[in-house]
Amino acid sequence: MANEHPVVLVHGMFGFGPKELGPLNYWGSAFKVSSPLQRYEASVGPMSSAHDRACELAAQIRGTRVDYGTQHAKQEGHERYGYDFAGNGFVPEWSDSKPVHLVGHSLGSPTIRCLQHLLEIDYWGWGSSHRWVSSISTISGVSNGSTLTYFFGADEKTGLIRKESRATVLLFMIEIYMYATHAIQDSVYNFDLDQWGLDREPGESLPEYLLRVSQSRFFKGRDNAVYTLTLQGAYADNAVWKTHPETYYFSYITEQTISALLSARYYPDPRMNPALLSSSTYIGGKEFERPPIPAPGFESSDWWENDGLVSTYSQQYPRISGDHPVGGEFTNDTSIDHFQQGKWYYKWERDVDHLDVCISPELTQIGWQRRFYSDLFKRLAAL
Repeated sequence: MANEHPVVLVHGMFGFGPKELGPLNYWGSAFKVSSPLQRYEASVGPMSSAHDRACELAAQIRGTRVDYGTQHAKQEGHERYGYDFAGNGFVPEWSDSKPVHLVGHSLGSPTIRCLQHLLEIDYWGWGSSHRWVSSISTISGVSNGSTLTYFFGADEKTGLIRKESRATVLLFMIEIYMYATHAIQDSVYNFDLDQWGLDREPGESLPEYLLRVSQSRFFKGRDNAVYTLTLQGAYADNAVWKTHPETYYFSYITEQTISALLSARYYPDPRMNPALLSSSTYIGGKEFERPPIPAPGFESSDWWENDGLVSTYSQQYPRISGDHPVGGEFTNDTSIDHFQQGKWYYKWERDVDHLDVCISPELTQIGWQRRFYSDLFKRLAAL
């Protein structure tokens, strides 16, 4: 084993941490397979922006009070401080000499990349740098945004949620996740929006609470998960978040669609989770009248192949803005000596949808999921 750096896993949108939903585990078999490295499971805001989630993640790893930053809190209109994790940090001695491996699924991917950026600029005055992160692994990662955000009501020109859509977008997204995973339980699910003063009131139903959230300042601006996941949000972030020369970068691309015979469009494979069929169909043929971002050579069709929630084009590596060197494709047979720091390497996970990676995969994918995490942890330990 080349290193003993611990692994921190970060869930996606509407995800949850350990024991938040009773016995239900977001990461499926990830904590059931053996691993040469210590593993930790983070719990961050399921609807919050990459920035706010990164701040919550940093506090959990080091064991401090969540600090969203004075300027950020003032600009966005929420409290500066959040929950205090003092005495409960995953890695209290976190530093250049004791870094961590970060693994993010879906929205967890921009979250961990944002965290490395904040560490590099020493956002909290800890004397931190990008070297506090040994590697970044994105799984079904939204590295360049998801065109599905426009299906949910984001404006194609600005990325902001349209006023007429705010009341329905959350309910619609919740419905998809309830159907797909049975993970959202009305009585216990915590949306972790304390910094916005959006705690759920006693006796308040889930629809009532979500309606109140949708009408708040939180959902009108850019400091929320939906904007983070738009192409506009990703374009702005990729221009700022760097790919650092002393960090290993991996992306695992999931896909489960079929190319149409008479067109270039993609349709969901019959084995895809039924809850993802409509979203996959939308992504598989989404046409933009005008490019939503000023990326050279933008083509709508590049974004059609998908895993039900995110296009494979977005998952592969940061590509729409910024300077992000690419090392190329790898497989399970690729030698560990092949990987170089400061470059993105990607691996295809064919016939796998967005939710097979976590929670409760299709029955035929349980064995694949166990092998996937086992190989992932061994690969990180060998770096």
